[in-house]
Amino acid sequence: MKKKILHISPDFNYSCGVSKLVFLYLKYFCEKDGYEVHFITNGGDSLERLKEIPELKFDILKFSKGLNNFLYQKKFFNEIKNYVIKHNIGLIHTHHRFPEFIAAKLAKSINLKTITSAHSFVKGFKKISFKSDKIIAVSEAVKSHIKNNFDLNEENIITIYNPVENFSIIDSEELRNLKSTIGIEPGHKILLFVGKINEDKGSILLLNSLKMINKQRKDVFLLMCGSLHIKNFKKRINGSNIKLLEPRKHIQLLYQIADVVVLPSRVDSFPFIMLEAGLFSKPFIGGKTGGIAEFIEDWVDGLLVNPYDENELSEKILFLLNNKEVAEKLGSNLYKKVKDKCDYNAYFRKLESIYNSFLVI
Repeated sequence: MKKKILHISPDFNYSCGVSKLVFLYLKYFCEKDGYEVHFITNGGDSLERLKEIPELKFDILKFSKGLNNFLYQKKFFNEIKNYVIKHNIGLIHTHHRFPEFIAAKLAKSINLKTITSAHSFVKGFKKISFKSDKIIAVSEAVKSHIKNNFDLNEENIITIYNPVENFSIIDSEELRNLKSTIGIEPGHKILLFVGKINEDKGSILLLNSLKMINKQRKDVFLLMCGSLHIKNFKKRINGSNIKLLEPRKHIQLLYQIADVVVLPSRVDSFPFIMLEAGLFSKPFIGGKTGGIAEFIEDWVDGLLVNPYDENELSEKILFLLNNKEVAEKLGSNLYKKVKDKCDYNAYFRKLESIYNSFLVI
């Protein structure tokens, strides 16, 4: 008999780190003997990825984020209850507080275990949040935040850094074609930003810093790949050396052509772009906040910046572009750290141990 696990996560999108992690979960356990994996979401722009996992059983149900979920509460509870009973689910792993609340409520009435992942620095809804049997925090910063703000027992929380899976390397001809397609000429220096283009990720700060950089070096271009969440952002970049790219599946192409990877976040729990920069041995500059400041040792395996100081960001970008040996050393050290602390197989061995402690056939 197989161990049956249901994952629930909203907004399954390419430019979402939670979706990226959930996809790794689904793929790993579908390929693992002894498990039957189910997934429920409310939609998203990357549902096509699920076709890569033929063993996966998934459904789309209507729910939301924020206060709108109170409109779906009763209906969603009944839908999840019926799904769990129909498929004999033994464990629900949630990735958002609304489905976590529903799963914990359901677990009180039927034989069911629940796990939730804390992916960010959430606030509010104190009485109904984090009631699962186990909570997985993506960084010590997140663990400390939820423990202190939600009065949780530390024994119920475990920190496991997000894992990264090795990318396939793309040949040089395809990389040249990519550069030509997006208008990057030989000799241009490329800064790379991947993720949601919003204020929290430091997108405006990065835009202003690029303008300062281009006064000294016209050959520096910024690639921003992700979903756009800033009003009139396209108008603000008019005439700048910036290329906006839609969220995409094969992100490794962009890392391979990048000279420096930049994420000057104001708030960030533990971003995948930081880890993926390491996989490709690329120098990384990140905002001095949350999981970035926890993971990156300044001037050892990356650079940290004040996420409100565009002068500091522009100076450090220029320093790395002008000092190739330092940039390569930072990228090499980040590669070693990511390989050591974010190993894909080690992560899932820990997760499988947690699952098996709850799932008894």
